[in-house]
Amino acid sequence: MSPALMGPVLATVVGLVPLPPGTVTVDAFFDDWLDIPLVPLDKTVRGSLAGPADLDARVQMAMVGDDIVFALQVRDDLFQRGTATTGDGVEILYRGPGGRRTARIQLVLNQLEGHPAQLRLGGQPVKGARIASTLRKDGWAVEAAVPVSTLPGFRDAPVGLAITVRDSDHDPTETEAVLTTTPLAADGLPALENFRFDAALGVYGLYQSERGGTLTDLASTKGDVAGDALPEEVVVNDADVVVAGRGLPDGATYYYFTHGWGAGTTVSRLDLMELDGRPGKEIVLERVEHPSGVDVTILEIYGVSGGVLKRMFAQKLAEVFPDRGAEVRSRFRILPRPAGAAGKKAPARFEVTRAVVRGLDEFTYPPEPPGARSHQPIPLPWQGEGSLFYSLSDDHWSRQ
Repeated sequence: MSPALMGPVLATVVGLVPLPPGTVTVDAFFDDWLDIPLVPLDKTVRGSLAGPADLDARVQMAMVGDDIVFALQVRDDLFQRGTATTGDGVEILYRGPGGRRTARIQLVLNQLEGHPAQLRLGGQPVKGARIASTLRKDGWAVEAAVPVSTLPGFRDAPVGLAITVRDSDHDPTETEAVLTTTPLAADGLPALENFRFDAALGVYGLYQSERGGTLTDLASTKGDVAGDALPEEVVVNDADVVVAGRGLPDGATYYYFTHGWGAGTTVSRLDLMELDGRPGKEIVLERVEHPSGVDVTILEIYGVSGGVLKRMFAQKLAEVFPDRGAEVRSRFRILPRPAGAAGKKAPARFEVTRAVVRGLDEFTYPPEPPGARSHQPIPLPWQGEGSLFYSLSDDHWSRQ
């Protein structure tokens, strides 16, 4: 293939979401693709077409289970049986995250009817791939399922993915045109990171619609919280902590926990860490409340267990009194933990150090406000205690 489209180009990254098994079937019938968006095949990287009647294609793709499924419906005024390098043909071109891992998958188009097209990588059949093909009165069509393992790194970050169609009309040894879905670099592989796997795409919007009201987002991140090996979107807003994604247990698409924070609370930290020894990461956040005359920092940990998002730990860590030039601060530490059975880590233990106090003493420190609270108070030096230690009990970290 000749050097491709050159010059500065900007990528529009398309999110590819997982669809339920059975959404599309590799059978060369295309009624199940009606609701799946088209990918334009409109960039000529070699030769030229005589016009739309010469060749025109509908390209679609979907993530189904552990496969990426491609659908090509091509109007072609003359089908020329192909080999790996001659006649009509198709290539799936892949450049992984950072450009480190690549793949060129050839769809070899033979007689199609009764002799399905073949998927080849490095000259060998693609292991685990499935394909169905058919001739039509105005062209040809192919459906192909490629295991995502064939495209290393696809789930990890934005990748480059292109489909090219080679058109040969009268002489199978001569290529009249090659069209592609996205610009190609000089090595013939995608020049742009134009696709990303996104299991949570659009789900947070569904939560917002069903939750109702006006919500202000405070922080967000992504990762596997539910332990289903798919990344979820984690959003903290002024009403809830939200985990949104497809494939959650019991068919759920999101969980949320109404936190009950005071107005004006800000989030200063949002991390995902595996802490309870079970699949999926826990949500670690620090929030700062701003009641009159003091800024209060509270660390909270949330996790999914039994199909429910729970607050598993909450600890006040600091109080800063700007007008008085005073502060009270303790430190939160995750203690080293031994490996459990079969190399799995045991649940983490926490240490909250006795507070260091500046500008206050036992008599001038304002007492904890009365009433119920969701967090543990700061361990103060005049209370006669050292560090506090917490261990996981059921679904909560409790003081030892």
